[in-house]
Amino acid sequence: MIENEILAEIHRGRAEHARACNYDVNVIFAEMREDLEQLRAEGWKVVSFPPKRIDEPTAMVREDPPKT
Repeated sequence: MIENEILAEIHRGRAEHARACNYDVNVIFAEMREDLEQLRAEGWKVVSFPPKRIDEPTAMVREDPPKT
């Protein structure tokens, strides 16, 4: 992977945040939800993708292994 000072700073920030949350993804996501609510309260427009339907086709292609 190509590493530069911007990516290194992002990786450091993520590592510090994960360490502060004791590497608990539930805590990390709870903090993210709190941050989003704070942004909404400040008047920011927060957007997200709609949930994907189960019967909707995906771009993933599955190939069966060749028969020997």
